[in-house]
Parts: sequence; structure tokens; C-alpha cells
Amino acid sequence: MPTVLIVDDTPVDLVLLEGILKKDPQNKIAKATNGMAALELLQDVSDEVDVVVTDLNMPEMNGLELVNRMQSIYPQIPVVLTTAHGSEELAVEALQQGAACYVPKTHLAERLVSTVQQVRAMCAAERNYERLTQAMAKADFEFRLTSDPLLCERLVEMMQQIAGSMGLCEASNQVSLGMALEGALFSAYYRGNLELDLDQLEALQLDKPEAIALVEQRRSSEPYASRVLHVQASLSKEEGSFVIRHEGPGIDVASIPEPNDPQALDKLGNRGLVLMQAFMDEATFDEDGTTITMVKRRAPVAARV
Repeated sequence: MPTVLIVDDTPVDLVLLEGILKKDPQNKIAKATNGMAALELLQDVSDEVDVVVTDLNMPEMNGLELVNRMQSIYPQIPVVLTTAHGSEELAVEALQQGAACYVPKTHLAERLVSTVQQVRAMCAAERNYERLTQAMAKADFEFRLTSDPLLCERLVEMMQQIAGSMGLCEASNQVSLGMALEGALFSAYYRGNLELDLDQLEALQLDKPEAIALVEQRRSSEPYASRVLHVQASLSKEEGSFVIRHEGPGIDVASIPEPNDPQALDKLGNRGLVLMQAFMDEATFDEDGTTITMVKRRAPVAARV
């Protein structure tokens, strides 16, 4: 059974996190009260732990410091942050240092389980086809994805695997790459081709029936049904570039939040855009808001030690 290690210095919050995560029967729980205690525990159970969920503000070793140490010692274990109001800038810094995702503490009940499941799925995808893709020197792809979100998931898995096997990304960065790609595709598909606004996206990700029904209705009716996502990807050992274009009305570029904007952490519909900016070396929209261009470069050797 996969184990989630939760790290928080507040006993009440530890109990809360454990109760939420146990809603998924697949989760076995281990607990630590700060970053130092988490690292000590991992010395014995690192083979069992597949995700770490940590608070940011803790004594002795905070969540940002834990992310940095995990990158050096256990890069294969992704870290999910729980962020309180006022720690948004620190959360973004932790994402840039290698954390896989974040969940605001105000939304733990609705989002934590699905976020852990998402990160876990990203890690599992990295292990498929490893020997074959290790033989690649360069790869260029062009896709036209029809109105099926499962195609986006498979594409993300494929790009993760190729980037990791080619040496463009190391273990934890493969998860980050996948989260950024998934966020960009999510935005292009739902906000672009299906024209859902932020409130509708919030309802959809919370599995509200009315939002699910709206998506199904739009997927089967025009003009939405015939729209496709155009994806171009070029990967080498040194750089990966990704261009994603949707066929709906352009997203208002001025409305795209900066990664350290506190408001960006609250809206699920913005999360992918924030992750995209945090995890990629370059992430830009064209003037009409229909095309996202992202670049991921191989980290210098000194930065990866």
C-alpha cells in the first residue's frame, strides 16, 4: 500500500490531514512534526513513501527547506505543499525549487486527495517505456487532439517519459514538467475550446453535477465539439519546447495571474497557469490568447548536484 508522509508541527492539522487523506483507501499514512523529523523517518521508510505532504511554516526545518533537502536526497519522492494565507510567495519559491504542487489550507477538504492522486499518477507514468525512450536523441511531435480529455492525460505521460529518459529532466522535474503540461492543456481545452469560466471550472474540479453536465453538453454540440487542440513538441537532451493552441476565443492575457499573486492560489482554474509559469523556463501566451508556448531547459550540472 502506498504511503503518504504528512509533515506539520500542529497536532490538530496532522489529525485533519490524516482524516482527509484516509478518504482514499489506498493511502497509508506516516507522520512527522517538522522537516528534520521527516528526513529522519525517511531514512527507514523511503522505499515505502511515494508522496510527502508538508506544511510550509514549521520550526527547525520549514517546508521550503524540506523541499530542497528532498531534491538532494530523495528526488524520486514528490512533495505537495499545504499553504496558509500569507505564505503564497514562499509557496511559489518552493515550486521553483522542486515541489510538485500546492493546496491552500482553506481548500484541503476539496482538493488534497485529488492532488495527491494526480501527483502519484504522474510519478507512475515516468516508469513506462523507459528503455525505449532512453535510446532517443531527438523527438519532434505534432498532435491534433479531439474533444477527449483522456488524450491530454496520455500525451502528458508520453512527454514526461521521453523527457526523463532522454535526460532533459531528472526524477522530480519530470513530475513538475507533467504538472505544467497538464495545466496548460487543461486551460486550453476547458477555458479555450469549451469556453468555461473560472467559476464553472471550480465547480467542475469539485465534481459538481451541473458542471459535469455542462461539459458533456458542450463536448457533443457545436461549435465546441469540432474544436481540436493543436500541440507541437520538440525534445532533445538539452531543451524541450511545447506549443499548445486551442480553437476557441482567446483567453484574456491581462487576466492571467502572476505566480506570486495571492488570488492565483485560490482559483482552481488558475492553478495550471501558475504551475506552468513556475515549472517552465519560459511560458508565454500569444497576443490573442489562443496559443501557449513553453520551454524547459536541462538544468546545469552544478544546479542538479
